[in-house]
Amino acid sequence: MAPNNALRDKSAEEKEGLQAKASGESWGMVSAAEVRARGTGTTASPIDEFVAAENSELRCFFTGMMFVTRLPCPGWCDHHPGYLMRAMAWFPALGALIGLWVAAFADAAATLVQPPVAAAFSTGASLWLTGCFHEDGLGDTLDGFGGGWSKAQILRIMKDSRIGTYACVGLCLYTVSKVLLLGELGPSTWALGACSGQGPALVVAHAVARASSAPLLYCVEYVVDADDAKSDYYGWFGRSRELLTLPRLLFALSTAVGVALAVLGPCARAAAVLLGAACATAVAGAYGRSVIGGVMGDFLGATVCSIELAIYAALTVDSRRLFEAAAERGWMSALRPFVMLALALCTPRLWTLGANRATKPGKAEAKEC
Repeated sequence: MAPNNALRDKSAEEKEGLQAKASGESWGMVSAAEVRARGTGTTASPIDEFVAAENSELRCFFTGMMFVTRLPCPGWCDHHPGYLMRAMAWFPALGALIGLWVAAFADAAATLVQPPVAAAFSTGASLWLTGCFHEDGLGDTLDGFGGGWSKAQILRIMKDSRIGTYACVGLCLYTVSKVLLLGELGPSTWALGACSGQGPALVVAHAVARASSAPLLYCVEYVVDADDAKSDYYGWFGRSRELLTLPRLLFALSTAVGVALAVLGPCARAAAVLLGAACATAVAGAYGRSVIGGVMGDFLGATVCSIELAIYAALTVDSRRLFEAAAERGWMSALRPFVMLALALCTPRLWTLGANRATKPGKAEAKEC
């Protein structure tokens, strides 16, 4: 803090913020009182009244658009949690529209610069259009899950407005990896059912990745932090999971599958993308349930970012290299790196289990004493 800032008289608002920080009601640079004062952007009626009332599907669509982009929407739209829950069915379609918009930047830039530079332009365009919405969730999730030891610690870290080391490093790696992978895909080739390159990959990834939110909300409990200043809003959202009906879930999944098949065609690439996204969604749900007892908004955003990156990686994979290595050196030699990777991934978990087992006798002896 600069000396002149430390010595000057503080306004009433600043004093209130300092008091909030002193009392523990502060999340980084923003106090709990300030967060509450901002409101939720809507007035949510009881769930029973909302279900009984006539609801507009067009409003669901625009609520989803307002949520995942920074585009202006009609004045009769707000962030009502009921419409937002129903809007999950439209997330893949909105993702496809976002992908098309971003692909226009990629294709235009690719006519003037090399593919990696065009990928940087398209990435910047997507971050502007979405307001870094999902990336914000990724950063909060990395900080919370990386720095927290318990559920309470994780939730407290995730609502801190400041960015931590895990988020800083993770977001840098995410952005660099995304640009490099898109650069590897090369210029776009548009042909129904046989597209390739950066542009089509953006459309597929943005659509399929956002399809993960609906099944996670449908199958996994939504976690609400009671200490959050907007716990009433998120609590309403969590209790309204019944609004995400099975037909809406199937519509979201069908949209994602339809976009992938229309762009990539019924080929191995489309199968790899869809199967990989399904597996990643299942793993994310199991992981969220094991750590915090379910999912929450930031975690859903982190899942979208992770699946989007995985789709770019799947589209750049050249399986012929594996078969060529197997033909040259044999399958045992070709698969050895993957076996070593599996062992490396399992080692921390095995170490933890061994350490816990080793400490049990000591605890038992201490209890007897």
